[in-house]
Amino acid sequence: MKKIVTGLLIILCFVLILSSYNSPVIITEPLQPDTSSEDTGSMLNPNPVLPDSNDSRQEKPDPAHQIPDVPVLYGVGSYIAGDNIPAGLYVAVSDGSGESKVTIRESKTADIDTPEIIVTSRFVPTTGRFTDRPNYVEAIRRSGGIPVFPDDDPELASILRKGTTEYAEYADILAERYDGLLLTGGGDIAAHFFNQEHHPAANPPDEILDEAELALCRAFIMAGKPVLGICRGMQILNVATGGGLIQDIPDILGIPLNVHYGESARHDINVRPGTWLHSLLGPNVETNSLHHQSVNGVSPGFTVVAYTGPVIEAMERGNLLGTQFHPERMLDEGMEPFFEEFIYRCSFNYIAIELFTTFTIINIRENQYIDVDGAYLQSIESSSGMFDPAFDANGFYAEGMYLAGTHIPEGIYKLSAYGDAMFSSYIIYDALSHDSIRKSGSLTKSDTHVILGRGQYIKLINAVMTPR
Repeated sequence: MKKIVTGLLIILCFVLILSSYNSPVIITEPLQPDTSSEDTGSMLNPNPVLPDSNDSRQEKPDPAHQIPDVPVLYGVGSYIAGDNIPAGLYVAVSDGSGESKVTIRESKTADIDTPEIIVTSRFVPTTGRFTDRPNYVEAIRRSGGIPVFPDDDPELASILRKGTTEYAEYADILAERYDGLLLTGGGDIAAHFFNQEHHPAANPPDEILDEAELALCRAFIMAGKPVLGICRGMQILNVATGGGLIQDIPDILGIPLNVHYGESARHDINVRPGTWLHSLLGPNVETNSLHHQSVNGVSPGFTVVAYTGPVIEAMERGNLLGTQFHPERMLDEGMEPFFEEFIYRCSFNYIAIELFTTFTIINIRENQYIDVDGAYLQSIESSSGMFDPAFDANGFYAEGMYLAGTHIPEGIYKLSAYGDAMFSSYIIYDALSHDSIRKSGSLTKSDTHVILGRGQYIKLINAVMTPR
């Protein structure tokens, strides 16, 4: 109930501010084919049409090179940065119609018709073969991708068979060659990879596979290509980016093993609104469950997407997604769109999708393609007054992303979990890039204080912020 009230208050403040502001120009016309151009290779109209045909402002100004006298909001539609929307920083605000989403692509259409996706597997020396992965292979194939198994590529087979001692460079080669990485389920990861001692309940690890999958994961992340980690794969994704693991759920969390482990074990997961998984599956989903380990928190920049009690069931950061459950075993139970979305992302050289419920800050670069759904965009330089965040009725800033010195004062802030949120966290960026994370942390167990300097960004996830 608190979350609903908070959302309504934010939308009400937004409407009141708009009503007292100069009437904004709202650009809502999606890009249309430009049939007047002799260049048949350019099919996008560089001049978006303003909504009121009698408005004297409709002289098709070039928004990339002019600062309008009235606020310009870019509404639902498609745009090209530097052509009909300026490149730069934007505040993205929900228009109140439902779930809001901004998609950023490097090209208008998919670069790859049928992306090739690596499917990892464990090599078994006693048989001389890689473990079969029919469900994963079928999920990729049914969703429009080409699964690449170790048997299909000698260099992939070599790094998975012998690790990185001999073949460290193969990870970068494979990340350049293929369009996405699917890290599959399997056994426990060696504890020293995440700076812990081996737990007695942990199974003996396959360190060659651990080394290979960690190297592949990091290489694909550096190449800016999508990674999907399932079960053990999500744990590899977390460890590869600096996170840790709970080595035995029954011992450390006190949850009976049969709740999370078993061929027939199933339970509901809670999915957070404004996330990739929520847009595909909704708020509550029954999933399978076959694990005795889980992610211990998430590494910097990741958001907890779904959970069951204290157990993290899914996490995401841009094009990186991990699930503790096995969607490849539930293709006929509504999970096929999950893999279709992954294949869609692998079809582009670069694609970022920002899902949000209130507002966030987005960096748009020259020549990128922008799709806006259920939201308004406004240049951050001209948004002062219109999109200044308002205090919640309880006297705090709600979940969202803020720029210190522009939309909130620089200074000291207290960060707290929102209500009874199971997982709350924050991220502070020096710039809008995952390479510029200054600090991040969990707020679930206790409050913390941070100092925000001018030009720093802070993202609150299931959290609130109070000036001190």
